[in-house]
Amino acid sequence: MEDINKPVTNPELAAAVERMKTENSRESREAVLDIVISSARFLAPVTITPAPEEQNGKTALGQGTAIQFQLLANQDNQPFFPAFTNWEELRKLCGPKNQQTLVLTFDDYAGMILRDNRAAGFVLDPFGACLSFDRAMVEHLVARKQEQS
Repeated sequence: MEDINKPVTNPELAAAVERMKTENSRESREAVLDIVISSARFLAPVTITPAPEEQNGKTALGQGTAIQFQLLANQDNQPFFPAFTNWEELRKLCGPKNQQTLVLTFDDYAGMILRDNRAAGFVLDPFGACLSFDRAMVEHLVARKQEQS
């Protein structure tokens, strides 16, 4: 389980994405993918019903709690889970309002996408870098990660 008290910033991923934009080489693209599947942590906007309660300084979800993940449509109207690398990127979606979030990893997104055919994939920083990972790419990256273990 991810430590929700640790800020989500992903400086290594941000640097790799910038390098990929300037170089656009296979090596720079591979570096981004390696960070995404191995160490990146993402903010996922959600709606939690009923709202979680704080107990002894910790947030607890009660029995029967429902978590609804947001989806964003691409130009082809396919639904993608948004994954934000930091709060600044998330604010491009929700503005200054308090947005309920969960901290997820690539494995979390891959599990949701491969279990449920409703989402076409996930998109990293949809209002910034806008890197899309469709179902086929997610399947490829899951296999790649298993080979690396």
